[in-house]
Amino acid sequence: LTVPAGTYAVETRSATYILGRSEGVVVTAGGTTTLNVALVQAVSRLEAVVTSGTRGAAPEKILDSPNSISLVTSERIAERAGAIGVTDHIKATPGISISNGGIVQANIVSRGFNNAFSTSMLMLQDYRFAGVPSLRVNVPFLFTGTGEDIDRIEVLQGPASALYGPNSGAGVLHVITKSPFDRSAQGTSVTLDGGERSMFRLAGRHAQQLNDQFAFKISGEYFRASDWEYNDPNELGCATSPGNYCATDARVPASRQGAALERDFGLERYSTEARLDWRPNDDTEAITTFGYTMAASAMEITGTFGAAQVKNWSYNNFQQRFRHKDFFAQVFYNASNSGNADPLDDRGTFYLRSGLPV
Repeated sequence: LTVPAGTYAVETRSATYILGRSEGVVVTAGGTTTLNVALVQAVSRLEAVVTSGTRGAAPEKILDSPNSISLVTSERIAERAGAIGVTDHIKATPGISISNGGIVQANIVSRGFNNAFSTSMLMLQDYRFAGVPSLRVNVPFLFTGTGEDIDRIEVLQGPASALYGPNSGAGVLHVITKSPFDRSAQGTSVTLDGGERSMFRLAGRHAQQLNDQFAFKISGEYFRASDWEYNDPNELGCATSPGNYCATDARVPASRQGAALERDFGLERYSTEARLDWRPNDDTEAITTFGYTMAASAMEITGTFGAAQVKNWSYNNFQQRFRHKDFFAQVFYNASNSGNADPLDDRGTFYLRSGLPV
């Protein structure tokens, strides 16, 4: 290329690379100037792939899915710095209604009316039913894992019973975490958040590939805050002693009989999750996951019985997944404990109106 002598700015373009620009390139009269340019490969976002709309966790393009699916990507999740839980990431999702009862308490629906007990949607975490056993209620505060470990959230709206069976007639909320085999998700990260209402959150995550067949990850989180202060006017206590629990009610633990009815607005939770992946080949994988959450203190709104003062509520799960080509199978175990060893234990969760243990 022959150009007049002078100083130039040279731009280098390529379809799959980021535009390169070099300033101050000097061309002398009758001379030759050589310019070496190192281009950076551009990242192109391809058509999104989801798994919540198919049987057997088979991936498909989101535009090919017969269901209405909204996708929250890991990039969008990373942009929401300071998010407390899963619900903070899906608030802008079309067709979703979220009713908040405090900093962490939330009820999610995609069809029909919202209520005080979030039971209408089927909530999954890595294909495992993530609702609280026996109560069949979704409590995002008991999510085992951290927000930094979420790869994507798929929200399938509308009836899904043909794929997921009972309790999915109003849609599916599926939280999918990162694979330790994903190179972009490997390594160690630590997150520290703080804010109003004495909010403090410390989360950590480590993922590592051991060899061609095995990889693992572990994550954990500690959270505490002071919830918004509100006292339910229906929490009257005993009829003969307003503002106190009945001193003669044998159903109430002895230490609570005659005591003042007071809400604890402190929030505290810690959780951890560990996962081991085995991939003997590209067509086969086995994934073992264990998760644990302890809600040391919180508030959960119920329907008939009013608010429950959550104390020492534990939730743990075990899951074994297996996939070979298009065949998918899993077995999982969910366990929930309200913190009460017996009907008169005063160490666990109880109803604020009556003082009765859950």
